[in-house]
Amino acid sequence: MNTIRQIDINPGENVLKNTENRELKDACQGFEAIFLKNLLKNMRSSLPGEALFETDNHGMDIYKSMYDEYLGEALSKQGDSIGLGRFLYEELKESI
Repeated sequence: MNTIRQIDINPGENVLKNTENRELKDACQGFEAIFLKNLLKNMRSSLPGEALFETDNHGMDIYKSMYDEYLGEALSKQGDSIGLGRFLYEELKESI
């Protein structure tokens, strides 16, 4: 039985498509990280007083901001967080 194999005339196009897909995934993950950081920041601001941290100074504000940013990035990289990055990627991948 003869089989016909498809020959890729332009292999660079597949490499470009893979690169664009990877960049889109990274951008969607980055968007989810920013969204989660802002969500955590707003959730923290809704707590009465300083429920999580006792001191209220500029250094602690910087620490909390950095911690929220770290948590947002870590949660978005897990893949099973809120799914916003995955949703955006699925919606946008057809447009590239």
